[in-house]
Amino acid sequence: MVIVHGYAEHCGRYEYVGTWLTERGYAVEAFDLRGHGKSPGRRAFVRSVDEYLDDLRAVLSDVRSRHGDTPIFLLGHSMGGGIVTLYVIREQPDLAGVVLTGPAIRGRRSAPRPVLWLFRLVGRFLPKLRLTKLAAGDVSRDPEVVALYDADPLNYRRGMPAGTLVAMIEAGREMNDTFEKFALPLLVIHGSEDALTDPEGSRQLVERASSGDKQLKVYNGLYHEVLNEPEKDEVLSEIAHWLDARVEAVLAASASA
Repeated sequence: MVIVHGYAEHCGRYEYVGTWLTERGYAVEAFDLRGHGKSPGRRAFVRSVDEYLDDLRAVLSDVRSRHGDTPIFLLGHSMGGGIVTLYVIREQPDLAGVVLTGPAIRGRRSAPRPVLWLFRLVGRFLPKLRLTKLAAGDVSRDPEVVALYDADPLNYRRGMPAGTLVAMIEAGREMNDTFEKFALPLLVIHGSEDALTDPEGSRQLVERASSGDKQLKVYNGLYHEVLNEPEKDEVLSEIAHWLDARVEAVLAASASA
């Protein structure tokens, strides 16, 4: 399992997830996208999501070189979910399956067309201009998670660069136009009260994906970080059950071959 974290955070926030999965027999790999956590680069800034796709491609190449023919899954959260989705749509990789949690496919607060046009203009000419920062209280209903999120020095807690916002908007448009090209086994999990990414985007992806193995689970009352909510063990159990079934299918197909 390769984990792709979300915007303004880092892979260390998935230690609990990694431990939970390794105890059930999975090898877990995680990394910091450029400009995040301990990776170099201007903080949380890109001009194109292609830069993040390059990071993911490099990590997967390294993982394959070390793990051989072992089935590989991707887990992407929030912006990481959008990166994973676009990577799968564009490159049609040989993967065992994909898990997305609160994927950044569609924003919760849609902007009118004139505002989007203005964002693109600002992103082009003032790409490093800082806009509104992410509200820590939107990530989880657990006060301890919120406090740790705000205090974590590896989290980016300033305004989103305009260039990054435009890059994400453009990636969202491309994904929305090409959902039908998503053909891998897919599990999407979203919290119904996610204030940062819209569950409707997840519904559209699952409805339109060409995969014959796809599932959407919306947890009532949960916020954006479903893996950091009080119900996280329930969510992880759902993911593990889904993974186990796909691994069994891959092994059965391999044995038959």
